[in-house]
Amino acid sequence: MDKMFNFLLDFIIVFTVVYLLYVLFFNKKRRNYKTLKKNDEVKLFIDRYNLDMKKIEYKKVLQVVTIINTFILSFTTVLIVRIKGFMISLLIGFVVIMILIYSLYEIAGRYFKKKEEDKNV
Repeated sequence: MDKMFNFLLDFIIVFTVVYLLYVLFFNKKRRNYKTLKKNDEVKLFIDRYNLDMKKIEYKKVLQVVTIINTFILSFTTVLIVRIKGFMISLLIGFVVIMILIYSLYEIAGRYFKKKEEDKNV
């Protein structure tokens, strides 16, 4: 129980720090859609799910991408730090990152696609 609490506390601290850094430094330049669509992450996200940005607010997409990326970085970092052994932590980190990227972006993409379709009705 103590290890789980420490993991959760570390995760919250790392998440907060990474989120603040991401918002202050990376998202500061992305205030409008023209600069946002130059971002490869967002461009790939929009292209993959064929989202119409006229129906979805780009700031919401930016917020979701920021939270997803922060969660992936924070969770993987805290998990890797707790694992002993370089090679096993590298392997587990790679697998965890791939699973989180695919699953979280898939969930967010379906959510935005559903929201876009609801606005068509």
